[in-house]
Amino acid sequence: MSSNTAFTGLTMPVFTAFGWAGEETAINYALDQLEQFVHLLHSNLSRQAKGDLPFAGLSRANQSVYISASEAPEEDLHLAFFARPLSLEMQVSITDSKALAKALKNAEAQPVMAHRLITELGADWSLRLQQVQVDEESGEQAHYQDLFKDGITALLPEVSAEVMSKAAYLNNDEKWVTPFYLSRRIPAEQAAAMGVSISSVLSEQVDALLPLIHFLTGRRASSKRKSKPKARTVKPMMGGKTEGEASSLETVIKPEDGFVHVAQVKPLHLRRGFINLTSSHWPFFAINSRTETRPVTIYYDGVYDKESAVWRMLPNDMARIVLSPPVHHWYEDNFNKGDEIHVTVTRLDNDEIQVSLRASQ
Repeated sequence: MSSNTAFTGLTMPVFTAFGWAGEETAINYALDQLEQFVHLLHSNLSRQAKGDLPFAGLSRANQSVYISASEAPEEDLHLAFFARPLSLEMQVSITDSKALAKALKNAEAQPVMAHRLITELGADWSLRLQQVQVDEESGEQAHYQDLFKDGITALLPEVSAEVMSKAAYLNNDEKWVTPFYLSRRIPAEQAAAMGVSISSVLSEQVDALLPLIHFLTGRRASSKRKSKPKARTVKPMMGGKTEGEASSLETVIKPEDGFVHVAQVKPLHLRRGFINLTSSHWPFFAINSRTETRPVTIYYDGVYDKESAVWRMLPNDMARIVLSPPVHHWYEDNFNKGDEIHVTVTRLDNDEIQVSLRASQ
């Protein structure tokens, strides 16, 4: 990497240069600064991030820089950085048909986890899933339509599952490819004000993306491999085999095993902040016979809460979801006596349990 000017951060001239058509000197300066930025960013990445994204470079054709899983970034998942007159855009991109097939297969198989990893990034991210037509003879690609293009706050769980499934189906057809772009824009003035510290700020953002990167690529984190969940007793209503299918109900929980329950809201439930399940639900939460409580993540109204739990209630072992104060306030504000609340319980592949709450439709 050669440099004409020392790097002091992505200054405003870097951003404004891309608004000046035909100003080759300004563009070359801006690209030089971007290239220095991306190599500094890569050097500041954590060991895990460097292992997952070992390559960094400049794409003059796209007027952008990237860190990537493959030496040819377009062949695998990569992070692209675009300096525009008003913003610095950070983009998680998958455009290769084979890489997309793997990513979308994982998203289709585990829709709750896919939705969780995307939406937990925060409201300043947006998602675009394209449907692109591929000419059978020339191989040229042309945009056909967007399957989804909006901020991730609009990515409801059912919408996420539907568009990921449709994208996976289309991408398996040689006539189509369904590029995936997850983007965040930082205002240009804010990025410029960071100076050289922008590399350390964005290296933290890359670390925050690693769980999603591992999920989409199918690569596990190399340093902390999680052990598979141990065998549990699973009742038929929770995804286990019936007696006719197997002599024993002992089975290894598959990712996203779970159940749905509709509970009636009562005045005491609203005042105390809890939702009753049933005795038959408790084995799903129990780690062993001595378990009394199990921490859970609550997803409600686009928010994730990690301070709630499921309690084992004696004498009949009924499962009770005990809500944290923020979830309790939402519960009181949105439900009345006699309403029904729709509870979807899912065990994710790291053995975490997520409980999604919404009004029963």
